[in-house]
Amino acid sequence: MTHTNRTNSIYSYLVIFLLLLAVAIRGGADFEWLKADDAPVYSLADIQQVFPETQSYKKQSDNSLLVLDSSNKSLGYVLISEELDARYQGYSGAVPLLIALDLNKQIISTHLLRHNETPEFIDHVHEEKLLNTWDKLPLDTTLLSLEVDAVTGATKSSKAIIRTFQYSVANYLQAEQERASLSLMRIIQLVLMLVLLVLSLTMMLGKRFRQFYIYYLVGVVLVMGLWLKKMLSLELLNSWLTKGLPWQSNWELIVILSMSVVLAIAGHKKYYCTYLCPMGALQMLVAKASPFKKRSFKLKISVVTLRQIYLTFIWASLILGFALPMSNIEPFIAFSFKVASWMLLGAGALIVVLSVFFNRPWCQLCPTGCLLDSIPSFHSKHKSFQYEK
Repeated sequence: MTHTNRTNSIYSYLVIFLLLLAVAIRGGADFEWLKADDAPVYSLADIQQVFPETQSYKKQSDNSLLVLDSSNKSLGYVLISEELDARYQGYSGAVPLLIALDLNKQIISTHLLRHNETPEFIDHVHEEKLLNTWDKLPLDTTLLSLEVDAVTGATKSSKAIIRTFQYSVANYLQAEQERASLSLMRIIQLVLMLVLLVLSLTMMLGKRFRQFYIYYLVGVVLVMGLWLKKMLSLELLNSWLTKGLPWQSNWELIVILSMSVVLAIAGHKKYYCTYLCPMGALQMLVAKASPFKKRSFKLKISVVTLRQIYLTFIWASLILGFALPMSNIEPFIAFSFKVASWMLLGAGALIVVLSVFFNRPWCQLCPTGCLLDSIPSFHSKHKSFQYEK
């Protein structure tokens, strides 16, 4: 092993250790997701947002909360999704709800409680007034048959809110309802993802279907990027490490991450970046369509690459206590046109333009790719298939 390779290996191990240390410190260093969480997701202040005169509340036998003022006069009722065992995972975790009722059991309003969803998605949900859908409706079984559309641009989060509301009402009314059935659209999504995974492994491990690689990349951009918005990012990894894995709603990405780690250890470090990353696929498609000769975009300071410097900046900032806007550190949210800021849309457009002249410019900076490359490998000579330029 050369001195340069040895230096890079040492730095790779250091990157992994320091990034995990940073996440541990920011997460409180106690990893509370490993143990039961007895702390309620709501407080008296949450109830006072709806009933300002609230001084106390009592839990009823039906798991609702009776809201009382200073003279113990009843003000109304509150349903807490967590108290009703109604949990449906969003993109980064559960989305607990507070459903306020008047004394006649008519819905006053619905509110989100403490959660870990991406702020841009939740802001879009509020803009579309999804939580106002059930206002002034009576709390009865007709709510269970009420069709509510998910918010385009925040599909995962809005679906989680809708399901959590429905489960809360269903559990409160003790209604019999089928909850495990898969919709036709969900089945189509799972089938398409399975097809992409099988094709990716087939092309990486053998020569079959390699002639269709360009068409495969189009599928990755359309399915993984624009439709499902399934992609690994530091924001997602940070949330999983500090809050736990959302197996119920995001098990597909957890499987993809597990496969990427295992294959990286086996020597295929570029598996995710080459086959399943929508941003990587988009850059390769633009490069293939471009008539210009591609230039190298690799920037180094001595033996340290630019993306290693970028990742170092991230873990150092976390250790020092800076609250980084994790969703803005990588441009992946640009695939969500209705949610992404103009800055991130501009960053995505810039990457596309640079891909016309340079070979995968974002990949030379991507901290998620750098983190995957930092995984120790037993067979470093193995390489993932890439199209000929």
